Amino acid sequence: MAWKPWDGSYRREMIDAIQGVFPAQFFSRFTAHGNTDWTAQRVFWMSLVMSWQSNTKLTEQFETARDLLKQVFPRWSLGTSSAWFFERRWRLWDEMEPELVGRLQRAVSRHFEDWRVQGWLLFDVDGSRFETPRTTANEARLGCAGKESTAPQVFQTTILHIGTGLTWDYRLGPGTDSERRHLDAMLPSLPERSMLTADAGFISFHLCRWLIEQGHFFLLRVGGNARLLRELGWDVEVAGQTVYLWPQKTRDVPPVVLRLIEIHKEQHQPMFLVTNVFDEGLLSDRAAAEVYALRWGLELYYRSTKQTLGHARLRSRTSVASLSEQHWHVIALWVLQLLTVGELIAAGAQPASWSAAKARDAARKLFRRALADASCRRGECFRAELAKATVFDGSRRSGPKQPRKHPRKKQETPPGPPQIRSATEKERQQAQRLRNTISPIL
Repeated sequence: MAWKPWDGSYRREMIDAIQGVFPAQFFSRFTAHGNTDWTAQRVFWMSLVMSWQSNTKLTEQFETARDLLKQVFPRWSLGTSSAWFFERRWRLWDEMEPELVGRLQRAVSRHFEDWRVQGWLLFDVDGSRFETPRTTANEARLGCAGKESTAPQVFQTTILHIGTGLTWDYRLGPGTDSERRHLDAMLPSLPERSMLTADAGFISFHLCRWLIEQGHFFLLRVGGNARLLRELGWDVEVAGQTVYLWPQKTRDVPPVVLRLIEIHKEQHQPMFLVTNVFDEGLLSDRAAAEVYALRWGLELYYRSTKQTLGHARLRSRTSVASLSEQHWHVIALWVLQLLTVGELIAAGAQPASWSAAKARDAARKLFRRALADASCRRGECFRAELAKATVFDGSRRSGPKQPRKHPRKKQETPPGPPQIRSATEKERQQAQRLRNTISPIL
């Protein structure tokens, strides 16, 4: 039996879906600055539609999105100049960013308690670079952290909520920026008693100390860049597990006490993790390995951004416009994530299994049908399509998965073991003097 037309249209579906996250009244807080064509609401809608489109030139994305929104909102007056739109967009960004990010974070936080990982409110952080056109303006302001022949870049560092696969926070900067500095700026946004995982590039005394002081937990990989001490005598020690992070420049404050976890896998080099969770009942070595392995979710996030949505190379020809373009790519993907994850949870599926490709296809199909002002069919509405946007299709793999080799892909060398040595007698005496000094204060 054929589906009967749904009581509505794809145009209405599109409005309801996006306004479910950002209702029209949300944008009333932003001033129009005398421009009635590109209000904050219209800039927001245009940016989402442009980012979800196929991989085309910016001007073509602008024209297609403008045609679609003229159909969806016939009463809107939309300017015809793409240059004026892009200028208006980056001028509005500083005002809109905290409100946009804050609303998205509140939407993500509603899922925290239902989607913990082994009891932890788990987050991961990592960075990635996006190339921009090789213009004089981009080369002067953005720089390049890769090989000499690499184009100018925008650097993005992202914190991801592992339980749902949803973005939590992010920072952008020139290609030469530091992901550690980006993380420092995002740390205050972490919810209470979070656990943060990160690769060996993030480990530092100040990061560990700050997380401990704020009541957070961490599980960090350590490599040859980390210098750890054993047998310092500062705390009750477990042989083979208790280590200290106490750089020379920080010897006027207590060392950071860590638990060292060594993970062994067949045909792999040993992996070393450190954590401030000392109770193995709360986090066993095996559980730590499983938790750290979930960092692949952030790799999928960047792959979805670059390959699935086609944003590996930005198209703006100035540094300000490039950063603005990437900001809106992040927001657009974040909204698409939220819409998809909400439908997957309602359908009883795992939210972190969301498929960026299927969600993208559902959005583009919605655009085509909304542009044609077609009537919704019950089984083909946008929400129904998103409820099926999961990487799991119910089939079983008949054999082991064989990774494909990419000759042009950069092969990262795994971090080596950390530098661990026993504390010297002088260091133990120094630690004891520091303990005696701070004990009366404590």
